[in-house]
Amino acid sequence: MAADAGWVWPLGVFVLALIPRLLDLGSRPFWLDEIFTLNRASLTPGALILDSFQNHHMPSFFLMLAPLTHLAHAQFWLRLPSALFGAAAVALVFVIASRVAGRLAGVVAALVLGLSPTVLAFAQEARSYTLMMTLVLIALYGVVRLAQNLPAAAEGWRGTERAGWLCFTLGTAAALDVLGDALPWLLAANLIFLCLLPFAPAPGRLARQLLGADAMIATLTVPFYALMLHFQQQSVTYSLGWIPPLDAGRLWYTLGSVYLMHVADWVSFRFLHHGALPGVVWLVDALLLSALAAAGWRLRRGPAMLVTLGIAFLFLPCLFIVISLWHPVLLPRYLLWSAAPFAILTGIGMASLLEGWSTPRARLAMLGLAGLFLVNLLPYYHNETKPRWDVAAGMLAQEMQPGDVLYLSDNGALPILKYYLPATAQAMALNNTAGNLTQAEQALAAGKRVWVVYGHAGQTVATPREFYAGVKSMGTPNLVEAAGKRITIALFDPSAQLASCTALGQQIGLCS
Repeated sequence: MAADAGWVWPLGVFVLALIPRLLDLGSRPFWLDEIFTLNRASLTPGALILDSFQNHHMPSFFLMLAPLTHLAHAQFWLRLPSALFGAAAVALVFVIASRVAGRLAGVVAALVLGLSPTVLAFAQEARSYTLMMTLVLIALYGVVRLAQNLPAAAEGWRGTERAGWLCFTLGTAAALDVLGDALPWLLAANLIFLCLLPFAPAPGRLARQLLGADAMIATLTVPFYALMLHFQQQSVTYSLGWIPPLDAGRLWYTLGSVYLMHVADWVSFRFLHHGALPGVVWLVDALLLSALAAAGWRLRRGPAMLVTLGIAFLFLPCLFIVISLWHPVLLPRYLLWSAAPFAILTGIGMASLLEGWSTPRARLAMLGLAGLFLVNLLPYYHNETKPRWDVAAGMLAQEMQPGDVLYLSDNGALPILKYYLPATAQAMALNNTAGNLTQAEQALAAGKRVWVVYGHAGQTVATPREFYAGVKSMGTPNLVEAAGKRITIALFDPSAQLASCTALGQQIGLCS
């Protein structure tokens, strides 16, 4: 097996992976999850820790962001750590794949993870998913080292593979202390070690070393989870109640976006293919699946590594699919870290397919693959992936008058609007916010102007037609405007003589 790559190559991969993550980093507006991040990171340390535990989060990531909340251009600075950790994850994937199957495998693996639209999207969010992925990859690197040298692994911390145990133990503990989503990794890692026992010359000693590592991980994490359970305001199951039920479409959306490099629309649980050449995404799918199959064929001679990477990839999606049969939990964000072992496997497989090629031909193939992935990625940059609540806030601040009432399809937009509305307009726009259709109808009957805003703060499968079908009782709007492509603003003014039924109003079902 290939030796570890030197520092020059991983550093180069990190820099190259950082470029697409910094591109347009601060241009997209915050959405609800990121507003929660901003609000929590802006609290005093004690209040931040309490708020995190009450909402099933570890406070570590938010404490790290706290100093950045005081900087201008918060959309850039609060997302920068995610971009840096996302690039670090790509470099780690390169290192692991290179160690297993050589530099060519590392380059392909880095291309797959580095240019994955879904992985890139999470690297441009002010959330902790890429930090957790990086820490899980440090742990996976340790497990790979141990799997490659099982005799030394059984010697534990006093053996030549103490670095492997150190990476596994501290990487896993740190990942758990960032996000509870890392718990499946701990389960997967233990399953990997159990499956490696038959290949180890001293399985009993290896099992004892694993128990010791697990005990250290528990020591470093269990106290924080005990605090979370003590302070939580509602059960985890209740907090996940908004996730739509699992069906074939949701399954394909999740697996296709996380593993097969489809560009996902985070708001509607659909794919975006606008802007890419026809057929590109299907060619990418075919190449990735062929490479995955080739990796399985190549690693059949090294069952320990096949077990390690195979379980690291498959355990998480299989677990969440099974859980979703009972309670829906299948979302791309919860499967994110398993995209890394998938990329490693496809890198190994593609390198196997290119074995025997001359160096110029192999380099040309890599350039072609990188170009294909870049073309597939373009829709992510060209499309409006997050609702433009910043634009909506500007329009409302300019057009609303004192006494007007605001009726939102999604009240989760309130904290987002509060952030983007000028301070002088916040009271006027938000103090008269009707919570439901009945209140909006009563305000209209009382002679008040009502602004009906359709737009989602987070993810949903609801459509504008479904929402506006319920407001037809208010009559025909006097004004219909669009704030970007995802938000529609309609004004109902009882004092106006003329109603307006524009093409936009007809399109969304506001009028006929």
